[in-house]
Amino acid sequence: MQKILIRRALRDLKVNIFRYLALSLLILFCVYLIVSLIAAADTVIVGGRDLAKTQHLEDGQFSVFTPLTKAQEEQLKDTGVTVEAMFYMDIEGSANKETLRLFKNRECLDLIALDVGRLAETDGEVVLEKRYCQENNLAPGDDISLDGEKLHIVGIGTVPDYDAMFKNLSDSSVDSKNFGLAFVCDGQYESFKARNAGYRSESYTYAYSLGDTIREKELKDLLSSYKFTPRSVKNLIQFLPASDNPRIGASANDQVINRMAGYIAGVIVLILFSYVISVFIIHNIEAESSEIGALYALGVRRRELIVHYLTLPVIITFISGILGTVAGFSPLGLNWQLRSCYGYFSIPELPLVYSPSVLVYGLLMPPVVAVVVNTIVMNKRLSRPALALIRKEPKESRGRNISLGRLGFISRFRIRQMLRETRSTGAVLLGMFIALLVMMIGVDCYVLCVHIRDQNKADTKFEYMYTCKYPQPQVPEGGEAAYAVALQKENLGYTMDVTLLGIDRDNPYFDVNVEPGENKAALSSAAAQKFGVKKGDTLVLTDGENDRGYEFTVTDIVQYSTSLYAFMDIKSMRQLFSQEEDYYNVVFSHKALDILPDHLLAVTSRADIEKASDVFISMMMPMISMLILVSAVVFFVVMYLMMKVMIDRSAFGISLIKVFGFRDKEVKKLYLNGNFYVIAVGAAICLPLSKIVMDRVFPVMVANVSCGLDLSFSWQLFLGIYGAILLLYLLINRMLVGKVKRVTPAEVLKNRE
Repeated sequence: MQKILIRRALRDLKVNIFRYLALSLLILFCVYLIVSLIAAADTVIVGGRDLAKTQHLEDGQFSVFTPLTKAQEEQLKDTGVTVEAMFYMDIEGSANKETLRLFKNRECLDLIALDVGRLAETDGEVVLEKRYCQENNLAPGDDISLDGEKLHIVGIGTVPDYDAMFKNLSDSSVDSKNFGLAFVCDGQYESFKARNAGYRSESYTYAYSLGDTIREKELKDLLSSYKFTPRSVKNLIQFLPASDNPRIGASANDQVINRMAGYIAGVIVLILFSYVISVFIIHNIEAESSEIGALYALGVRRRELIVHYLTLPVIITFISGILGTVAGFSPLGLNWQLRSCYGYFSIPELPLVYSPSVLVYGLLMPPVVAVVVNTIVMNKRLSRPALALIRKEPKESRGRNISLGRLGFISRFRIRQMLRETRSTGAVLLGMFIALLVMMIGVDCYVLCVHIRDQNKADTKFEYMYTCKYPQPQVPEGGEAAYAVALQKENLGYTMDVTLLGIDRDNPYFDVNVEPGENKAALSSAAAQKFGVKKGDTLVLTDGENDRGYEFTVTDIVQYSTSLYAFMDIKSMRQLFSQEEDYYNVVFSHKALDILPDHLLAVTSRADIEKASDVFISMMMPMISMLILVSAVVFFVVMYLMMKVMIDRSAFGISLIKVFGFRDKEVKKLYLNGNFYVIAVGAAICLPLSKIVMDRVFPVMVANVSCGLDLSFSWQLFLGIYGAILLLYLLINRMLVGKVKRVTPAEVLKNRE
C-alpha cells in the first residue's frame, strides 16, 4: 500500500510541478534572506565581542576642563583603574572641508585594528579611519592635507570606541564622507597643537578600564572631587560608561534587532507558506475523495493518509530549507548582508560565524511548520465517513443559505463563488497582509528618511552654533546666547541624550514660546515622537553626571526635527542649575563669529546638518528597495497560486457552463473578475491595517537611533501603493485567462457517475 501511495505522490508532483516549484523557490528565497540576516547578525555580535577583548575596549570615558595632574593620575592608578589620555583636535581636511578628528597613537586602550599598513611612526605620517577612506577613495601611499599640512597615509584601520562614527554623541546618523579619524605620532600631534590647528580647543578626554577593586560609581565620585583650580569648580565635564556610549557596540546593537526580526519574520512567513500548501492539499483531498473513501474501505487508516499527503510538502519544504540555508551561509548571502553593516559602521572584516541555532532553524523550521499547520487542516478533512467520501457528497456551501436579495445572476454567482472559496481567498488576503507588512518596513524607512532630510533643513534657521568651553563675559556681536545641558532619557532599553536648551522668548532661531518656571519645558517634535509624549504630559530627564532627575511639564510641542531637544526659559534654567544671571555656553548666529578655537567645545554649521540629513536616505535606499521587491514577489506568487487553485477547483463548473454555450469572456467574468472586488476591498483594509501595525512595531526597530519618528504618509503615497496592488492583480488575472481557456467541456464527462 505504501508503494501505491508513493506513486500517487510522485504523480501529484509531476502534474503540479510548476505549482510546487514556484512555492519551493519562494520558500528557498525567504529562508535564504532570513538565514543570511541572522547569520550576519551573529557574525557582527560575536565578532564585536571578540574584537573588544583583543583591542582592549574601554569600560568608559570621561572628559574634563583641564588635564589631570600627575598626582591625580597616580591616585587613579592606585585604585586599580587603567587610564589613558585620548585627547583630540578636530581639524579641517583637504577634499570637501571635511572634519578629521586627530588623535595620538593609542598605547593600552581602544587600540587601532589595522586593515592594511602600519602605525604612524614619524612626523608626516598618518593612519586614517577605514570608512572615511572608503568614502573618499584614499589608500596607503596617498597623501592628505590636514590644516594645510601634507601627511602621508601609512595605514588604514578602525578603533572600537568609534564603532559608529558619530561626530557628536547626539548625532542621529553617520556621515563618513565628511568626518573621520586620524592617528599620528606624538611629535606630529604636538606640532598641530602648537600652532592652534583645529576648529575648537583640544578635548581632554580619558578612557578608563576598571580593575577588580573599584566600581564605576566610586570612580565617578573620585573624579567629581577633582576641582578646576582657577575657579574652584568641578573639573569633570562628562562621565560616560561604555554601555551608554552610542559610538561603542553600535553595530552589535543594530544587529540584535535584525536577529530578532529575522526569527519572528521567518516563523510568520513559513506559516503563510504552509497555509498555502494546505490549500493545495485540501484541493487534492476533495478531488480524490472517492479514492480516499475506497482506501478507507480497504482498511487504510487516517494516520497513513495524513503521512501520505504530508510527504510531498515536507520533502519540498525540507529541500527548500536546505538550499535556502546553504545559500544564506554562502558568500552570496552572508557576505552580501554584511555589506550594509560594513558600509555604515567602522569595524574591521570579521570572521564569519556559522551558528548551530541558525543551521537548525533553517533546516528544520520549514518542514516542522509545514507538518504542524497541515496536520491540523487535514485531520478535519479526512475525518468524514468512507461512504460520504466515495459518493463525493459535497460539503454544504458556507454561502448556500445566504439571501442575496434581487441581485442579478452574475453578481449572485460571483458572491457565491467567493463564499465557496473562502479558504483560498483567506490565503490571498493573509499573503497580502504579510507582504504589506514587509513592504511597510521599507516604506516607513523611506518616509522617515525623507522627513528627516526635508524637516532638518527647514527647521535649522541658524548658520552656526558654537558650544563654548570658556564663555566670554560678553556675548560675541551678532550672536544669540543660550544655555545647554546634556540630559538623558531611557527609551526601549536605550539611553538617549536630550539637550535641555535655555533660550529667550524672542530667540530668532527657534519658533517656541518658552514659559517661565523651573519645571516647565517645551519639547521638540523629534523628542515628542521618540518618547511618545504629548502636551501636558510629564517628562523626566536624568543628569548622569550628578545622578539626579528633573521632572518637567510639557507646555508645548515645537516643530524641530534636527535633534532631541527640550526648551526652557533661560532665566528659569539658570536658577534650576544654580548658574549666574548672565551665564551662557551656546551661541547661535547667522554668520561666522570671531571666537578663538581654544574657547570652543564644538562648532556646528547649517551645512553640517544638511550633509548629515542627506546621508539617511542614500544609506537606506538599498534596503528599502529590497524590502519592497521581496514583498511584491511574495504577494505575486501567493496570489497567483491561490487564484490558480480556485480555477482548478472550479474546473467542473467552468466546463459545465461552457457546455451551455458560455464563451471564454463570459466565463472570465464569472470566475475571475469577481476576485477584483476581493482584492480591492482586501487592499483597502489590509493597507491601513499594515500601516497601523508597522507604526507600532517600527519604533522598536529603530530604538537605538537618536531621531524623531515622523512616519506620516501622504494620501498620494497610499493611493500609489493601492494602485500597484491592483495592477499586480490585473497582471495575474491576465495570466490566468489562458488557464480558463484550457478548461474544456470534456471535463464534465470525466466526472460523470
